[in-house]
Amino acid sequence: MSGRDRVALVTGAAGGLGRALVAALGDAGWVVVGATHSDGPYGADLSRADEARDLVARVIAGRGRLDLLVANHAAMTMAPVFEHPVDDWWRVVDTNLGGSFHLARAAAPHLREAAGAIVFISSEWGITGWPRASAYASSKAGLIGLTKALARELAPRVRVNALAPGIINTPQLGVDAQDAGLTLGEMKGRYEEATPLNRIASPEEIAATVVFLASQAGSFYTGQVLQPNGGATMAS
Repeated sequence: MSGRDRVALVTGAAGGLGRALVAALGDAGWVVVGATHSDGPYGADLSRADEARDLVARVIAGRGRLDLLVANHAAMTMAPVFEHPVDDWWRVVDTNLGGSFHLARAAAPHLREAAGAIVFISSEWGITGWPRASAYASSKAGLIGLTKALARELAPRVRVNALAPGIINTPQLGVDAQDAGLTLGEMKGRYEEATPLNRIASPEEIAATVVFLASQAGSFYTGQVLQPNGGATMAS
């Protein structure tokens, strides 16, 4: 099988990290299907199990196989725990954690056939927690547990790993800035000061780590949570 025969499904493809993932995997020789929440050939509301199943079925129908799932989709809202609307709290968890579960369950038979891999995009906040982000942090912590459980269950045919990145320079930072009452530049400055490397990550740096995990060079990694965060959790 040539490199161009390998098929990767990347969710959250319209976001800053998603676009970087699609580009990096394409440069590495993957046929990349980018899925978004919006309408389109690969649009899906991944909080719904039926839409996740249908998305995977469309990939198989269109590409004939599936070798890699990168679950990068994410919803994020911030609010104090006493004020966060319950329906919205569950929307975040159902999208980030539930959607990743739905996708993995639908994709697993195809990934087993291909001896493929899954990479879940978690977050530093799934490890450290974060005030006013209980839904997001809980969903991302859940992805770490899902990673370890599926790595054991799907071995040896499917490798399952997660990334828990630190702060990335993407439009999602606007949510943090708005919640903190800061400009985007001020928010970035705060995060840079809190990181030992004195900067935040580019989407391309995080995408490169995913490419590594999906490659032959990362073939002995499963059940692992890689933390490209500039030393932020080390400093906590």
